[in-house]
Amino acid sequence: RLMLPFIRPEIFPAQLLPLIARHFKNPKASSDTDAHLSVALKQFDEENDKNYIFEVPHGSIFRIYNGKIFRKGEQRIKRFECVEVKTGRVYLFQPNAEVELLKAAN
Repeated sequence: RLMLPFIRPEIFPAQLLPLIARHFKNPKASSDTDAHLSVALKQFDEENDKNYIFEVPHGSIFRIYNGKIFRKGEQRIKRFECVEVKTGRVYLFQPNAEVELLKAAN
């Protein structure tokens, strides 16, 4: 209810209003856990050379912000299972995680 006065076209771009309204019906602890809202908001950021994990082809090699390198695996219900190349450990990534594509799968 606190956000209702701010969900207006004078404050947010019109294409974001439905996503923001849906998000604030049952907000999570972080806006980044709402993948749809997160991707929509990032379109207003400055251009960068990052991809979202959901855009990267299965089997591709990518790097994350801390320099670790992974191979993209299967999608679970919402998240993607990825294997760290160096250690072989499996990590789960939100679909809106920003990554740097190093080598696309053949």
